Amino acid sequence: MDYFSGKVVIITGSARGIGFATAKLLGSRGAKILLNDITDEALRAAEETLRAAGIDAISKRADISKYEDCEAVVARGVERFGKIDILINNAGISIVSAFEECKPETCRKLVDVNVIGSVNMTIAAMEHIKKSAGHIVFVSSVSGIRAIPTGSIYSASKAFVRSLGESLRVELRKYGVHVGVIIPGFTTADAAKTVMKGDGSPRPINRPAHDTPEAVAKGIGKLIENRERERVLTPLGKLTAILQRISPSLLDYLLKNRELKN
Repeated sequence: MDYFSGKVVIITGSARGIGFATAKLLGSRGAKILLNDITDEALRAAEETLRAAGIDAISKRADISKYEDCEAVVARGVERFGKIDILINNAGISIVSAFEECKPETCRKLVDVNVIGSVNMTIAAMEHIKKSAGHIVFVSSVSGIRAIPTGSIYSASKAFVRSLGESLRVELRKYGVHVGVIIPGFTTADAAKTVMKGDGSPRPINRPAHDTPEAVAKGIGKLIENRERERVLTPLGKLTAILQRISPSLLDYLLKNRELKN
């Protein structure tokens, strides 16, 4: 029997991208999926696509920056499936801008989703995950290992969830709960997706992709099944992690040169 057969999985930010690819993969392996996103139309389309593929999937719209919305997501999962086995904290937004151009209200919006959202959902699901001796996954980023220029606030938020995962891993071990952190590089994005400028206005994504949502989904599956602490994806991501440990000053130099070229 597949490891994910019968497992109940909540995935935040799962109407598209990494979240949807993960829902599709784990659902195809027998998991019961609870999709979550803030966009009604995209969320309904994602649910319909999974159901058409024979996956047992439901959805619940929620703003994860609000704790009561997170409680409602968990309640919906327990009502429909009777338990929660896996929580994947995937939802996130991004600011690409020099720090001095970032408005406080834009930074707060990012922190509310990337940081507070992960905290809210984890607290809301905690007791159910403990009962099932299940899994909590945080989707961080290579920029959570090494912050990048024009990505200061995003990088800080991804470092936060990585540190949160490290702490919870030890705290929850006595309950048999596995806490893992997945660290993707830049992935291909939905054509309609944008990131924010420092003033909150949208800007298109113009960075080169090093990975795909489907490959990240496979990494998440392996992280869970093998109960891994952390999994860094892509050769560039692994190289960045190594350089950050052995020579951060060299990485400073490489990032500065890259910034000048751009």
